[in-house]
Amino acid sequence: MFPQVSPSKGKLADKVSRGFRKILDFVFPQNCISCDGKITAADRCLCAPCREDIGFIRQPYCFQCGVPADLSYDYPHEEFLCGDCRQNSFRFDRARSLGFFDTVLRTMIHAFKYRKQMGVLSEINFLLEKYFSEHPDFCQGFTVSPVPLHFNRMKERGFDQAFLIARQAARILKLPLEGGLLKRVKATRPQVNITRKERARNVKGAFEVSRPELVAGKNILLVDDVFTTGATVNEATKVLKKEGVGEVHVFTVGRVVLGKGTGL
Repeated sequence: MFPQVSPSKGKLADKVSRGFRKILDFVFPQNCISCDGKITAADRCLCAPCREDIGFIRQPYCFQCGVPADLSYDYPHEEFLCGDCRQNSFRFDRARSLGFFDTVLRTMIHAFKYRKQMGVLSEINFLLEKYFSEHPDFCQGFTVSPVPLHFNRMKERGFDQAFLIARQAARILKLPLEGGLLKRVKATRPQVNITRKERARNVKGAFEVSRPELVAGKNILLVDDVFTTGATVNEATKVLKKEGVGEVHVFTVGRVVLGKGTGL
């Protein structure tokens, strides 16, 4: 079987993390991770104004890939598809993102990934709880799986941000988490500052399913930190569906949208 994370262990780890952060905050008071302004004891790593500046993605958006639709007319119908999805660009069945990957959310995720500020996870957890409280039936009956890092990147970074986000999402949604369902077998170069076609070529052949006989017929919720062009989750979906997985849905914290603050 794939390794699963016990909900009780996850809760204990969260309590320990919160307790440790309180000690650190008492000894070394922290400022807002986005604007460097003062934060209160009730805050996590963002001040209230910065948290309010996070743009949650809500309808209207593409039914398949979840890109927000800037429509100048009445929202046509729930299953509206954007131009890319009408051309069958994606293999996953549906993708949703918490918010626009612009100033605040981008700063927060960068601090988490690249500066290893693990306290950001408590803020992400707060935002996930807020988002999923508005979508209580999100992917019910699915199995949660993170988009994995390659071993070399994992060794360099010291943690897998997608796994940590997936663990929180699974806990909130009360869904099973399969941490080892996918394996990254190709050490791809960073996807920053390369074109959409280059991204697709870069991740081609990057994934394989660890135990194919155990995934057939399952519906999978793939979790990652940021959706840029969708190349990574699309490639992961291809190998999952090749092994008989049913539906594949995608959830990311951030979504890059033209005109809404790009850059990774």
